[in-house]
Amino acid sequence: MIKETHHILRIQNLASSLQGFRIVQISDLHRSLFTQDRLLNRAVAMTNAANPDVILITGDFVTNNPTDIEPCAQIVSHLHARHGVFASLGNHDYSADARAVERALTHRGIHVLINRSVCVKERLFVVGLDDDRHGKPDIVRAFAGIGAEDPVLAMVHNPAYVEALADKECIAFSGHTHGGQICVPVLTDREVRRIGAKHYRDGWFTVGKVRLYVNRGIGKVGLPFRFRCKPEIAHFTLSD
Repeated sequence: MIKETHHILRIQNLASSLQGFRIVQISDLHRSLFTQDRLLNRAVAMTNAANPDVILITGDFVTNNPTDIEPCAQIVSHLHARHGVFASLGNHDYSADARAVERALTHRGIHVLINRSVCVKERLFVVGLDDDRHGKPDIVRAFAGIGAEDPVLAMVHNPAYVEALADKECIAFSGHTHGGQICVPVLTDREVRRIGAKHYRDGWFTVGKVRLYVNRGIGKVGLPFRFRCKPEIAHFTLSD
């Protein structure tokens, strides 16, 4: 079962036309033998049912097999949002073939943001940073042209890398941790640290000027199940 979570994002000086603007985040699809297409198709249907203005997909479309890239891209091609579907890449996308993932998504109309930004409406920017473990994130390039008071939604696959953005006032969306995937005392936190995510397991965090949300993701990796950690689709509504 996929759990839907709902959040209000309060932003000062928000343009009146952005009141009630709806964002949906999904993450860590991990199309593979461990994550079957029926779950991914269900996630797509649930996301579309929210009638979002923007969809954010924060990396790890596949696990490590390049043959999963095209089927996964075909599944997410059915996502629809008024102002666009945006994606960043994760470490597992690099393990498979990051450039092939980027090409497959772009071919299907999904905006892959690697160290760049897009203004979606009324100076609301979506920023995508490259994966910090296998890519080359460039914060200066990604935030170029964005004003100090412009609202920013930043996609950063590994939540720990948000610490490098601590001086940027923005809302960051991450994945990578799967919320621990298998949640047991002590061992789960140790595993989250092992993959480089520090203590950012799931949910909300404040990192300097950044408000960070860590999504539990949809798929699985390592072990073919989740325990006390349901897949997640996160809904966010903008308000002042």
